[in-house]
Amino acid sequence: MSQPPSQPPSQPPDPYARDAESFLEPPRGIGPMMGWLGPGLILVGSIVGSGELIMTTKLGAQAGFVLLWFVVLSCVIKTPVQAELGRHVISSGETVLVMFNKLPGPRGRRPVWLGLPWLTIVVFSSLFGIAALSWFSPTGTDDTAGGWLLRLALVGLSVLATWFVAAYWLVRRWQPAQRSGEPEAERPLVGWFLWVYLGCQLVMFINSGAVIGGAGQALELGLRNWISLESWVWTVGIAVFCGLLLLSGRYSALERGSLVMVSLFTLTTLVCVVLLGRTEHALQGSELLSGFSFSLIGSPGEGVSHGDVALTTLGMYAATGIGTWEMMHYTYWCVEKGYARHAGANQPGEAWVMRARGWVRVMYTDALLTMVVFTISTICFFILGASILYPDYDPNGLETLRLLQRIFTDSLGSWAAALFVIGGFVVLFSTTFSGTAGTSRLVADAMGVIGVLDAKDYAARLRFSRIWIVFGLSMGCLTYYLIENPPLMLIISGFVSVVMYPIFGLGTIYLSYRRVDPRLRPGRLASTLLWICGISLAIISPVAAAFGVALKQGWIVLPGT
Repeated sequence: MSQPPSQPPSQPPDPYARDAESFLEPPRGIGPMMGWLGPGLILVGSIVGSGELIMTTKLGAQAGFVLLWFVVLSCVIKTPVQAELGRHVISSGETVLVMFNKLPGPRGRRPVWLGLPWLTIVVFSSLFGIAALSWFSPTGTDDTAGGWLLRLALVGLSVLATWFVAAYWLVRRWQPAQRSGEPEAERPLVGWFLWVYLGCQLVMFINSGAVIGGAGQALELGLRNWISLESWVWTVGIAVFCGLLLLSGRYSALERGSLVMVSLFTLTTLVCVVLLGRTEHALQGSELLSGFSFSLIGSPGEGVSHGDVALTTLGMYAATGIGTWEMMHYTYWCVEKGYARHAGANQPGEAWVMRARGWVRVMYTDALLTMVVFTISTICFFILGASILYPDYDPNGLETLRLLQRIFTDSLGSWAAALFVIGGFVVLFSTTFSGTAGTSRLVADAMGVIGVLDAKDYAARLRFSRIWIVFGLSMGCLTYYLIENPPLMLIISGFVSVVMYPIFGLGTIYLSYRRVDPRLRPGRLASTLLWICGISLAIISPVAAAFGVALKQGWIVLPGT
């Protein structure tokens, strides 16, 4: 039966469950539709911190305006893929891991050793590997690429050996009863994508460490005159505070507050761009036009090589717009907002089709509005970095936030230093907050897909999500303590895009034609955009990674350098 769409109904016990008898007609008109937007706007708080504030500004500081066109491309090229994932959710009610676990390719029954004990050993052994690389790396400038690769190979082989030994030990010692008592047919099928996801989730601990560590640097920068604590101490405090907020269950109110603060900070950044005209860093029309010359060759800033710029570009591409993890998070926010549930279970007849198409329109509006918001803010951050920091400054290491502070003080005056500290903390904390919330749902879903949890037991998934919140924040703090360089950490985690963007680009095209209800498939324009953007995602990340590494190692040399 239908209900009026003026006010969202109260959430059922399991927001991921839907049936044919419970549905809600989609809102009609711009006004009613605006009340149902939100999943994409949650992502804005997650995107601005790691992508715009750190990586986009750093790229502008390193390369100047020459790559502005690529920054814009990075923002707009991912939205059609994001929207088609949302379409699949509304069509099938499946979460992103369930749908991608059905992609064609190798699959098999879950091994008996694949469970929480083995996964815990994998995480901590990987953490010890990071610690080994950090502690045994030379502190001078005489380190060679060969020496670094040798250490990486030795540590990597040691970590892999630990994983295999742990799996063998668990099979032999811990789970003989399960091995003999659980028939092969009862263990769920695990496709190749789930294995790729679990491996990439390890790397994303570094990403979360970069963001929460950046927030710690903001507090250390702002409070150093009153409280003398290192940034990693502030990082731990932020993790505790964030965890308490997430565990308290008051998510919706806190999300609205974070969205307001992020909006204010982004608006302030836009004001900074406007006020640049009153300073020595005034934006010139020729500079802006040079950013759309579609050139890959520029003049790097002081002490920056073309290889550095290429790797930063990869990190920016992975962190701006809708990243791979944000694409997955988006499907969960769409479900929890009610888009899939209100469409009702898939039914024959025209009524369900019209209702589902209505909710797809709401979802598309949400995704489009989100793209406009984060594209504008991304361009602003890039312009500030290119105008103020290029070519003399390169935000890096523990001085990242101090140098980024110049984008405010040089355009608004010295009084704006405090404004930047507050705003920078807000956006980085918001990224930590929304990213941790999204990943907790993602990992709980993964445990349900591989059969560690009962996927239909929503209470069990909630309990695991809360455990993951504590665990994930702790791992983020530890990775930041070991590396303490947010831009470098974001570049490292950006290599996840080399693997994941091609999968999402091509996989979404496959799902759109093979898994989405034929009555709900995209029209000609949406299909064309999906093909263009999906194939582009499959090509850009691997090419950018190979190009950046080759430049960094001197395997190729650009003309004129």
